[in-house]
Amino acid sequence: MNMQPDAAAAKTLEEHAGEIAASAAAQLLSDHPQIRERFGDEALGVWTGNLHQRVLELCVAMAAGQTSLFVTRVTWSRAAMVARNIEVGDLDASLISLRAAIQPYLRDGAQQAAVECIDTALATLGRASDEPEFGALDAGLMPERVALRYIQAVIAGNAIPGMAIVLDAVDDGLSVQDAIVKVLLPAQREVGRLWHLNEISVAEEHMVTMTTQRLMAVLASRAKRAPDRGRTAVAAAVAGNIHEVGIRAIAYLMEFDGWRMIYLGSDVPKSEFPEALACFDGDLVLLSLALSSQLPTLERTIEAIRGRHGDRVKIMVGGNGLAGAPDLWKEVGADGYAASAEAALIVADELVPD
Repeated sequence: MNMQPDAAAAKTLEEHAGEIAASAAAQLLSDHPQIRERFGDEALGVWTGNLHQRVLELCVAMAAGQTSLFVTRVTWSRAAMVARNIEVGDLDASLISLRAAIQPYLRDGAQQAAVECIDTALATLGRASDEPEFGALDAGLMPERVALRYIQAVIAGNAIPGMAIVLDAVDDGLSVQDAIVKVLLPAQREVGRLWHLNEISVAEEHMVTMTTQRLMAVLASRAKRAPDRGRTAVAAAVAGNIHEVGIRAIAYLMEFDGWRMIYLGSDVPKSEFPEALACFDGDLVLLSLALSSQLPTLERTIEAIRGRHGDRVKIMVGGNGLAGAPDLWKEVGADGYAASAEAALIVADELVPD
């Protein structure tokens, strides 16, 4: 179920997000003393922070008119809670408290839309299974078998031997592009899945991520490059997004394909893009976001680019922040959307043909 986009209501909620979260958290702990007991002295802080994020996710869903954006994030949280043996009823209770807390800030239709969005999430939670929905890697497939061996080595503290596993596969005939697309990116998804299911720690996930970034640079030095196609792209993760493995991988792949790539990294302020595009005479900009709550930042970044460059520069977006609403890229003013590294190469060629 979707709703009418309501930017005004979303802005109101965003402006009062702190107050709403504090009120909802206080009500939650008052109505459910068992939750306060389970979380101890940190209960109010934990739930205020959690509900603040929920408010921001609700803002994005209302601004976009996409209920699924909110539901996707709530169900993701439920899976993480199940994996950590946190009572999932706490999530339901927090949404009920949030539903009450937002109502004084909204009027009539906006209030009803917000309440219905939360109720849809509650209904979805009621139908959810405790079984994980995320598929693990298949050891029967050669690239994924390499990915599993790579992960196991790095998590055991053996980064160099882990890198050697992938490099040996390349020596044995695996292309550099496939090493990135079919080994390293699936490995990153796998460690994300394992963290989500509480099977590895944040430290272990970070260790694999840092090693993957090192390894991609080593692989890039071995790659064959197509002739220069006379096209320049600027790529980065938007402000607030510190997850850059995916966008960095795409930058490498496009570079192999003959693009001149200007990679800016993660958490890049919106003001930097127009200047970078002017400085390097960019034809295309790739923007990545990890969370739906970063959508307003994405939209402001696109507005800044359009304000300086108009339609001359093409804009492609992607990332997990668009999960649940794959057509939203049109609403934020982008020219194209890619759900995968392979798709990014195709979309880039369509947006900026030779």
